Amino acid sequence: MTSPKRSGHPPLVSTDLPVEQLTQSAPVPLQERLRTAFAALPGVQLGPSFVCVPGTRAGHLAPTVAHGPVEAFLAGTEFGHLHPPYDGSVHLMLPGPVARRAVADGWGEPAQPPGSVLVYGPRDDEEAETVRALVLASYRFACGDGATAPDCGDTPDCAATPDGGDAARIVSAV
Repeated sequence: MTSPKRSGHPPLVSTDLPVEQLTQSAPVPLQERLRTAFAALPGVQLGPSFVCVPGTRAGHLAPTVAHGPVEAFLAGTEFGHLHPPYDGSVHLMLPGPVARRAVADGWGEPAQPPGSVLVYGPRDDEEAETVRALVLASYRFACGDGATAPDCGDTPDCAATPDGGDAARIVSAV
């Protein structure tokens, strides 16, 4: 199964730190949907990023479920973050095959630290679902399990796996 290709030209991205998406910013309602997706994941607390500009909303994984390798985290238990609304992109730590597939299919570009991807902000509902699948892949990497997640309770779609469901559209390389 192959992941969808992102259509159109990639947005302009700054090459200096901080890395920011300069064009094709995600509409605020789609950014809010991604924020909600981060916040709904079991064991995730949203808060300021340890590594990015003010206004960035980071997903910090509770130590009780943060069983991924050190490469799954930007800093501490921060596995990814949403850049401020003027930008709309998402910075995620992803397993190597997933990161390579996301970049090859036009969803983002390699970033620092190594293994991380600046995922372009979604421009429409369909793109938002693909970006959400990448957020799930990052979360699962940080949890240390590519096949099962912590108990999701009533959280819709939180148990999508890297080899099935929504997430398979982009993470079929795993």
